[in-house]
Amino acid sequence: MNNINLLAAGYRWMAILLAMVTTTTAVASTAHLPQPWRADAVVLGRDEAYNTERFLHELTFRHRQALPSATDNGIRGTGGSVSSRRLYFDFRFRQDFDFIEGNNGFLLDIQRGEDLDGAYQRQLVGFRQNLGERTELWLQGDVFSDKAESDIYLSARHHLTDRSWLHASLILPDYYFNDKTDSSDRFAKAPRSWFLQGHRQGETATEGTTVSINLSPDARLVSQQQALTVSSESQRAAITHRQRSGDWLLGVHLEGERTRRNYWLQEPDAEAATAFDRNHVQARGTATLTSHQLSPTAGLAWLHLDETGFFGRELNDQGKIRRREPTVFGEVTFNLTPSTTLSPGVYLSAPNIRQSFEQGKDRRHTGLTGKLALPIATRLSATDQAVLTLNPTFYLHKVGFGGGNLQLHWPL
Repeated sequence: MNNINLLAAGYRWMAILLAMVTTTTAVASTAHLPQPWRADAVVLGRDEAYNTERFLHELTFRHRQALPSATDNGIRGTGGSVSSRRLYFDFRFRQDFDFIEGNNGFLLDIQRGEDLDGAYQRQLVGFRQNLGERTELWLQGDVFSDKAESDIYLSARHHLTDRSWLHASLILPDYYFNDKTDSSDRFAKAPRSWFLQGHRQGETATEGTTVSINLSPDARLVSQQQALTVSSESQRAAITHRQRSGDWLLGVHLEGERTRRNYWLQEPDAEAATAFDRNHVQARGTATLTSHQLSPTAGLAWLHLDETGFFGRELNDQGKIRRREPTVFGEVTFNLTPSTTLSPGVYLSAPNIRQSFEQGKDRRHTGLTGKLALPIATRLSATDQAVLTLNPTFYLHKVGFGGGNLQLHWPL
């Protein structure tokens, strides 16, 4: 009964926090980066069935520094151990190198991250050309030595004001694949991805709102190497909002994904078509009392994940995953030195997990899980605002080390 009352209170506070979203904007997350169609994601899928604490790990390892956000120049990285053999890693280095008095720019964007389909790497290089004072055209490419794997990004950005802009990208994944590949694989329907984003900064650099939409219409790949044909489409969206209200700094983040796939397996016992459906929603709300010496922070998080069907050639199995994970967390911050802080935090979650596979291991879990995090943040340079964070964590629902986390944030 106590657990039920705790969750009910959590839902009420989440509704209050979500209702606070207004028209100023925010610190963006990696959900605000373009996520184009990926052949490895569609054909292979991720190579693991998540353990009980997987998303609790990701919550405790999330980016702690507001800057740089996913819309800013700089280094933004976090990495942490999520199992005895696996590291969760989310890194980005982005820089717009101005030349010709800012009318042009060389764009460098290196990304290494992970989504529900597994890990990915991107090295985007390109150019920016300004048209007048408020409009920009971008041409970028994720270039590989194998030309068949290169992606092309065509983008336009219009600055509504000095603090707000609209951005649109058309992404052509594996654009030269059918002409350049030395394999027998072919696109029967070429992939395309659209990325739309609106951003408005608030009164300070850490306030504002960012809204992003990522659309990948239906595409079809015939893979002789993996003995299958797959069609796939997906839609993703995210909103992040941060604002000050009196002595409080409030933040809300909401993201979701809908993915639909069909597989035709070239196997004697395969059915005519095997589907895969994913519905994913993730929400997080935080409130920090900035006027207090310890800057106490309270937060709520919610994870909703449904996945059903064939998970790709890596797992090579059909299954069903249902996860519902409400989490409450809080922390305080102590100033150890003028440049070093310690922010102990407690995370308590009540995951309800139902996971089953035809050939793999089933997983059932209902009950409390928790972690204690002890992040120590050191400002490396007051001028550059570079911050290095070492974050050891410990399980609360069992005796054991909960994984180490290292973060580097350096606005440029």
